[in-house]
Amino acid sequence: SCAPVPSDRCVPSDGSVTLESFRLLSEEEVRALVIASPKKYCDLDPMPMPLVIDCLELLLPISTHLVNSSLINGYFPTDWKEALVKPLLKKPGLVALFNHLRPISNLQFISKLVERAVYDQIYDHLMLHDLFPEYQSAYRQGYSTETALLKVTLLVLLDLSAAFDTVDHSILFHRLETSFGITGTVRKWFESYLSGRCQRIAFKDGISDIFPLTCGVPQGSCLGPLLFTMYASKLFDVIKEHLPTAHAYADDTQLYLSFKPGNGASEEESIAAMETCIKAV
Repeated sequence: SCAPVPSDRCVPSDGSVTLESFRLLSEEEVRALVIASPKKYCDLDPMPMPLVIDCLELLLPISTHLVNSSLINGYFPTDWKEALVKPLLKKPGLVALFNHLRPISNLQFISKLVERAVYDQIYDHLMLHDLFPEYQSAYRQGYSTETALLKVTLLVLLDLSAAFDTVDHSILFHRLETSFGITGTVRKWFESYLSGRCQRIAFKDGISDIFPLTCGVPQGSCLGPLLFTMYASKLFDVIKEHLPTAHAYADDTQLYLSFKPGNGASEEESIAAMETCIKAV
């Protein structure tokens, strides 16, 4: 079974498990990241992806230097922080109203290349030290939407509105350090990555003026989902005060309780516990 196994290993609030600096990448590792990357083109890219692939041997030393300079200095260059947002319908067939659109950030290839290098090291840190919320099924190998549906009886579904767009950076940075042991240059890098970001909106034939972002993580980025998972990890602590467990897939959270059929007392107790939990959340 791929169901999450409950663990007694707690999140390292005492700083006993830390990630203070990044490991630098070799040219071969950067080559592998480039080759494995989706061959998508962003209007902000200085050169199209097919040309990058054709000139990879020439560009590899420069690309490796850029990636490692960002990692070792804890700095994400300002020129990489602009996003070209293209709103996409959440579901096919919906009318193109504001609430039906998902703001997907189209980012430069080099910025996503550095993100992938960071993602791999953060993901390894979380997995090595068992720091993932145990009932979060998104963004983890061996987990899926099916994992989040293995046990359901009395069920309430929570969908956090504009979840990725409303992440408070100061709370996120505090959580990265106190809950996940991310300190030093690594924390400095994330502060640089999220500060000073800006975007334009491209819709049909029009494009907006550029404007700054003061909160949220970019949808369409490599790191956005992982950062949101860490940001929302404390939600499970609130839920566990009232319910035995819950399941989540990204920003969709399932609150559930199991009881024997026909047991009216258990059903009433379960409903009361569920109502209390929802109020707390």
